Amino acid sequence: MVKPTLAVIGSGIAGLSAAWLLKDKYQVTLFERHAKPGMGAYAVDVGNQGKRVEIDIPLRIITAGYYHELFKLYQTLGVEIERTDHAGAFFTHTGGDVFHYKNYNVGKYRFSFLNSPKRLSRTNFQQGMAAIKFFRDIKKVDIEDIKLLTFGEFLESWPSTNRSFVDGVLMPMLATICTCNYDNIKQYPAHIIIGYLTCGVANEGVWKATHGVADIVAKITQGYEVKSHSQIANITSSGTAVDIVLVSGEKFIFDQVVVATQPQHAGPMIAKDQPALAHHFQQIDFATSNMVVHRDSSIYPRPWHQISPVCYSVNPNHQRPMATVCLNKSMPTVKDCLPVFQTWHPTQTINPDTVLASVTFERPIISFESLNHIQEIKKSMQKDNNRIWFCGSYLGDGIPLLEAGVRSSLAVANDLGVKTPW
Repeated sequence: MVKPTLAVIGSGIAGLSAAWLLKDKYQVTLFERHAKPGMGAYAVDVGNQGKRVEIDIPLRIITAGYYHELFKLYQTLGVEIERTDHAGAFFTHTGGDVFHYKNYNVGKYRFSFLNSPKRLSRTNFQQGMAAIKFFRDIKKVDIEDIKLLTFGEFLESWPSTNRSFVDGVLMPMLATICTCNYDNIKQYPAHIIIGYLTCGVANEGVWKATHGVADIVAKITQGYEVKSHSQIANITSSGTAVDIVLVSGEKFIFDQVVVATQPQHAGPMIAKDQPALAHHFQQIDFATSNMVVHRDSSIYPRPWHQISPVCYSVNPNHQRPMATVCLNKSMPTVKDCLPVFQTWHPTQTINPDTVLASVTFERPIISFESLNHIQEIKKSMQKDNNRIWFCGSYLGDGIPLLEAGVRSSLAVANDLGVKTPW
């Protein structure tokens, strides 16, 4: 029996998981504009003495309490995972100590303790107590009571809000996780951010694929064709088939198409055929951020070996922190390499001679307004005889992280007649 044909556009986690889920029922072809699948498009070798150690850009770290579907996907694929340490040290932009803690793991649980040359300082102790109270009290919030509030409005009205902790620790942490600025975080629907904060990340810790994204990509690209260097110009549906035209002019016809790109890229692909729908994609804002992988330890306010793995430099005049991860302290595989650091949103000069890679990323921003446009995109896929589908982290009902990407691909696969395999 000949399988119907299906194209997947884009190879982030949403596109890769959609292609893998659909490959048994459909003859799948995945199109990617880069030289290799997008989830593994950026990586750098940080090994020394002839030993190759490849790290992903950015790091794909996950926590069991939030990434339910991704953990199951990894398990099904046979992807090994390992703990990483992302304990934080928060400083002012002038090097003043704000909050500094260290993680200890006992079995599947993680415990955090103050860790600083000033571990008993008044500021560090106060922030530690504020953190304990915040994560305890936020679990008591009834989501139904705050469904209509932005996260900023929630913080303004919540009796347990500690402004010093929010400004000096919580917002810098969230801006780094969501890779956007503080105002963007405040515009998030409160229930989305609270859903993440109460998932258990504070006591379960974080994990990563032991062998990196390359191992994931190798496993998840089996059973279908991958066409690299294939940038899409436009997609049109005739009602009985879907035409794809590449920027190069090459044309393809498929029975179904799944568009798994960022909304700002998906919109132009369908603008000629469905301008009204393209408008909804264009109304979803996104944030741009830069990550630099380097060996310049002068970016730290103190010697790097004295500081927890993730160092936040917080300037009250800036809308984002500078966040630097010491990979040697965070990841077991990098432990014996020369010191190497990964910095989000650098706000001070990094010695160019030490730079190993510099990459710019885009991520959708979720707000009540964008959710209205997302709802219209979802409605478009429920029309009779629909042949163009959309998945991506912005469609996954949460912070647009890896988990949301997998959830969105599962929804499309289910609509196309494929049952969730776990």
